[in-house]
Amino acid sequence: MSILRSRTDPRWVEAALSDLDRTLGDHVHCEKKASATALKLIADHPERTAQVRALAKLAQEESQHFLAVLVELQRRGAPLPPDEGDPYAQQLMKLVRNGPERMLDRLLVGALIEARSCERLVMLGPALPDERLRELFARLAQSEEGHERLFVELAAAAFGDERTQARLAELAEEEARVVAALPLLPRIH
Repeated sequence: MSILRSRTDPRWVEAALSDLDRTLGDHVHCEKKASATALKLIADHPERTAQVRALAKLAQEESQHFLAVLVELQRRGAPLPPDEGDPYAQQLMKLVRNGPERMLDRLLVGALIEARSCERLVMLGPALPDERLRELFARLAQSEEGHERLFVELAAAAFGDERTQARLAELAEEEARVVAALPLLPRIH
């Protein structure tokens, strides 16, 4: 069951399909940033051996996803667009507290981003014009769901389940507000 508190407006699928190359280009950058986030968490907390191993595997998988989506984008004859930034993720990162709570919030924001990506890939996948893309998006959605769970599990292991669930509830409410305020554009977030 998803940790999200809201659903994406179904009209988003139309927006994503209206410029599929842009949507795919955005998704390539999302995968790149997901890998970088995992590596940053490793760099910031090398003493957490079990977490380091899990995040290293996550970074590797996200890099593979980056390559898979990049190949599809190039197969369509589209170049990798410049990274325009992700207002959704940027707003969520503003919710991350400093001090001892920082790692908890970073893990939970990661879980929410993965959950929203999963939801949107599930929505978009069946509407895609190409069977290969539909299959790719189904695999990516399944991975995103696993990444969502991983981030929550890592947070609970480090901070306890009760504390994790309480903060997750707060952040999930904020995430729903962020999503509701953003325009429907051909991007994953």
